Amino acid sequence: MSNAAKNWAFRQDLKPIPKLVLVVLADAANDQGICWPSITTLAGKVGVTPRTVQRAIQLMVHRDLITVEQRYRSDGSCSSNLYRLSLDRGDNLSPPPDCGDTTSRHARQGPPVTSVVPRTTIGTKKEPPLPPMPQPGQTDRGGGSCSDLVFPNDLLPDEQAQAHAMVSVLNTPINQQVLDEWAGIISAGSIRSSILGCLRGLVKRAQQGTFVPERAIRVAQARMAQQRVMTIQTAVPELAPIDENNALVRRLMAIRKRASEK
Repeated sequence: MSNAAKNWAFRQDLKPIPKLVLVVLADAANDQGICWPSITTLAGKVGVTPRTVQRAIQLMVHRDLITVEQRYRSDGSCSSNLYRLSLDRGDNLSPPPDCGDTTSRHARQGPPVTSVVPRTTIGTKKEPPLPPMPQPGQTDRGGGSCSDLVFPNDLLPDEQAQAHAMVSVLNTPINQQVLDEWAGIISAGSIRSSILGCLRGLVKRAQQGTFVPERAIRVAQARMAQQRVMTIQTAVPELAPIDENNALVRRLMAIRKRASEK
């Protein structure tokens, strides 16, 4: 455990979950900011799902707060990822470092770590790949389309493909209602196992005629409200600049000036 690493982690400007993941990594790191806890271990300490931990790690990689390297055992099998904290980067609440320092960040991080790490557990599984970062312009929920259907934005590509296949057996508009109900359940954090398993259950209920939309109504209303706002913003014409040389404009301005002087 490195107190310097933990203090550095606490100074980073992150939302609660990513910051807590970073603090847990720092708690496991040595003085060089290096550690290799598994995704499952991180999820257990933070109290979130492994998927949430993966997204937090992806965000921190994107922000250059950490780097991730695959580790291998001496027999060539994969072990847990190795994380290197960018302790020399400072915190993003402080002024930027001197631009005259041309030494690369990776060169300042110390000697490279060997790809073979001793004392790892034989039963350790290869860590899953990190999920992709959301693209700019996407909202948290209710965006991202496939055909005419609207899916939750934070689905991985293969999850969206599987979800599309599941709801394709349903007719319109029940298919969109099922997707909206699913998005509402995900947003509420009510899923404890598989999000695709949750959707599978909703589709089955819809096929049996027992599906009753609850959260779906609020999700659909929020999406329609957002669409109305965007329509209004694009429909309002931009006002032309006032021509102060126009006779009528000059007369109106004179009347307004006399009224303000009374």
